[in-house]
Amino acid sequence: MDRASNLHTLSLPPEYRTLIACVRDALHDRPPPVDMAEPQWPLLDRTAREQGVDIFLFPWLAAHYPENFSLSSAHPDSVPGAWRARALRELQRTALRQRQLAALATGFAHAGLDLAVLKGAWLAESVYANPALRSMSDIDVLVRTGQRDRSHALMLQLGYAAAANTLHSRFAYDQLYRHPQHAYAVEMHWAVSSEQETDSPEADMAAIWHHAEPARLCGLPCFALSAPDQLAHLAHHMLHHLFAVPLRAYLDVALFVRAQGDTLTSKAIAAAGARWQTGTAIPFVLRFTAELFDLPLPSAWANDVPQIDATWRDAALHALAHLPRAAERGAESTLLSYRHASSAGRARLALSRVFMPRAFLAQRYPCARMLAGMPWAWICRARDLYRTHHATLAALNTDASPEQRRLDTAAVRAALAHHLREASDV
Repeated sequence: MDRASNLHTLSLPPEYRTLIACVRDALHDRPPPVDMAEPQWPLLDRTAREQGVDIFLFPWLAAHYPENFSLSSAHPDSVPGAWRARALRELQRTALRQRQLAALATGFAHAGLDLAVLKGAWLAESVYANPALRSMSDIDVLVRTGQRDRSHALMLQLGYAAAANTLHSRFAYDQLYRHPQHAYAVEMHWAVSSEQETDSPEADMAAIWHHAEPARLCGLPCFALSAPDQLAHLAHHMLHHLFAVPLRAYLDVALFVRAQGDTLTSKAIAAAGARWQTGTAIPFVLRFTAELFDLPLPSAWANDVPQIDATWRDAALHALAHLPRAAERGAESTLLSYRHASSAGRARLALSRVFMPRAFLAQRYPCARMLAGMPWAWICRARDLYRTHHATLAALNTDASPEQRRLDTAAVRAALAHHLREASDV
């Protein structure tokens, strides 16, 4: 595939095409084209940070633009200088992260509990050339459902504190822990969806654990998802977030395919997709990633990954260029339903979000743990929903408002996720 193929035709703003071109060249370890103008560093820096690939790009930039990024020329107050400083801080954080991972692996092994490290923390150690190139904000781990109580007790013994009590809530699939001496929060998962997510089919966690494999992390024993399940998990994560994921998520897929793609078969990929209930998301993500990064798929199964429709390609590209803030993601589905509902439908929707089941309210309002406290929990819930969303709901009556534009983008992403979940694998 030609290095410049389809970049100029991508339905993206120019600054994102520049970013993707740089990530492509960094991924393939090749210099920038001789006729390429020097990037606008503030713009490239902004988009790279937004898309979570600024640390990955730094070694390539330092190698090919030394006059900007070398130690001797990168002024601390310049954009390249600040970029360099972030990369050095990430190198230090990686050493801390590895010590934290080693402590977790040691603790779980000594307790006789099974632990699988997920997503960024695992990929950083297994498919990135240097773990420091994969930035992250927390560590995701998976425990067996039947071991979550013992795993929780172990986390407390290791010095962690639970941010909230979600261990047995049917509206949760993980619990967050923080440690006063460790830099990263830990999300301990026992599943990947909850009853609250009616549009997210439940993955077969027992089958996923059946296919998990003994592994080593930082030299210590743990478990890893099988290669097909790792790929399925990456696709499931995109579906779960309705494709509100940065370029880094596709870079994860690209590096995973490069490192382990030859160990996969079409049959194994399809079986993993069935375990994770991803519909046609895996082949879509594989083909889209291949197009983004000029990445050849392994010949053994490349022919079984169909070409993707231009409409859905544009939807994924649009999602990349219009990432919502985390705070905006939480209520997207509700706001989309609210926008299209009648007056009576809006009232019913609002009431349903206030009078939530007790198990849900108890996660946020301690008073709901007692039956007598439920009325106060409903009042607090109504107050918090009003404070959070009243300005957004008022702005929905204005066609050109930023809130309307954000929901338009959310609708595109939701349509893509729904299409992939509902489609039959070919």
